[in-house]
Amino acid sequence: MVILLVKIVSAIVYPVGMAFFLLAAGMGLWRWGRSDRWQARGKWAAVAGLAVLYVFSNGLVAEQLARSLERRVMAPEPLPHADGVIVLGGGISPRAAPRQTAEVHDAGDRLLYGAHLIREGLADWMVCAGGGGELSYIEQTEAEAMQEMLGWMGVADDQITLDTKSRNTRENAAESLPLAIERGATRVFLVTSASHMPRSLGIYKKQAEQLGIDGLEIIPAPCDYTFIDPEKYPPLFYRVAMNLLPTAGSLRISTQILHEYYGMVYYWLRGWM
Repeated sequence: MVILLVKIVSAIVYPVGMAFFLLAAGMGLWRWGRSDRWQARGKWAAVAGLAVLYVFSNGLVAEQLARSLERRVMAPEPLPHADGVIVLGGGISPRAAPRQTAEVHDAGDRLLYGAHLIREGLADWMVCAGGGGELSYIEQTEAEAMQEMLGWMGVADDQITLDTKSRNTRENAAESLPLAIERGATRVFLVTSASHMPRSLGIYKKQAEQLGIDGLEIIPAPCDYTFIDPEKYPPLFYRVAMNLLPTAGSLRISTQILHEYYGMVYYWLRGWM
């Protein structure tokens, strides 16, 4: 119930919900305001709603937001050898009709990169973190779906440990860290999306401290970057011209990055990172 309430309330602070609220309130005041002052306020609220929608749908804004988060925590170069890999869920859709198998979506790079680290000999085993969640009615958990896909990639079952209970990033850490310690880990890779890494790494380090786990080195191994660093950028006027019109893709990226920033603030206030 708590997760459901958080999802409903948090929708208001994301661009689409915020724009809808401002537009609805603004149009209402503009149409039914009892005085010219309230009608003027309604006009400004409606304009603000459109501005919010336009700004966060702009490609340049979305790119700068993403870069501000995705470049905050980088993997060491070169990558050292680690005992194992902890891969966070969020990139796999469990098997459920009409799907014939588990499927990957945007953040599926997490599992692919984790498998890559094992296939390259940089780690020996993997902990797959991802339960069904409070609002899930699918029998197969995400961790089990991850194991199914890892089998296709040649990772043996005895190299895989499942966390099928966790529902969010904090629970990922609370459940997967003890599983890694049971494997005898002293150094592990933490694999998740680059935009998710700053919050995840902070949570894992805090959880290790709270669980009394000493001597475990957690190495960030981010993947799933939204924007790369090209060898040569096009001229600035061209980039501006190409991003004058809002797009749904840019709005989605902006919303995702804001979700991470809000999450960092919330987790910090709760003392979870």
